Amino acid sequence: MADNRLDRLLALAERQHAIIEEQGKQIGQQSESIALLAQSVAMLLGEEIGTPVSDDAEPERRVDLDGNTY
Repeated sequence: MADNRLDRLLALAERQHAIIEEQGKQIGQQSESIALLAQSVAMLLGEEIGTPVSDDAEPERRVDLDGNTY
């Protein structure tokens, strides 16, 4: 009887692991889509205000309120 419960618990844990792994893959795919969408919106907004954004452009250096780069 105890072996049967252990087998059921192990099977349940394996199913949950598979579900979590699949959800992780889906989250990764959605994150990529969101990043591409955000990049596209930024490029469109930049072109709309007259400052086109290039894929190859080097990002601006960020500075804090004291002028130090980070």
